[in-house]
Amino acid sequence: MELTIEELRKNYERYSDDQLIRIATTDASGLLPEAIQVLREEIKRRGISEDLLNGINIQRKEISEMELLEYCEILRTQSCPVCGSGSSKLNATLVAIVLSFVVMTNYEKKLLVACPDCLLKANRNAMIKSALFGWWGIPWGIVRTIQSLILNNKMSNQTRLTEPNDLFKGFVIGQVGTIEAYKTNNERLQSLIKHLK
Repeated sequence: MELTIEELRKNYERYSDDQLIRIATTDASGLLPEAIQVLREEIKRRGISEDLLNGINIQRKEISEMELLEYCEILRTQSCPVCGSGSSKLNATLVAIVLSFVVMTNYEKKLLVACPDCLLKANRNAMIKSALFGWWGIPWGIVRTIQSLILNNKMSNQTRLTEPNDLFKGFVIGQVGTIEAYKTNNERLQSLIKHLK
């Protein structure tokens, strides 16, 4: 059962500004045209930054490889969220850590956006931690530790690429609405790369 325009308006009126911003910057691609129109009206009615409308628009269209690289460049020129340096372009890596305690093994992977030096350091630290503390779980400790070491080694080989790697491009595609809405707001862009989901 689809909601009427009036029911959509009432729903969006109940949302907080933060909820509307999240919908406008990350969830607009899945909304019906009627919902998009109501979202636009509510953003204008509340006087929230109209740059959010650009974020909605970009999510609704297919972006070209050239446009993707332009969005990547907007983020890549930010300061490193780990060390604060602005001397190297940012990229992304997966960091995998395994910790085992006899019958329990914890295998965690997380995405990190940072400068090449910080990415390499994160992968190396994860390899050391996994090598020291990952083996001790039965039966998964050994298996997960080997997986972690292989992944971290593979990722560390991609940290010094001059172009954005596939992980970074994938992250940008998922955040293109936010990047478009805040492309002139370095504080918001820094927050985006510091607080990865």
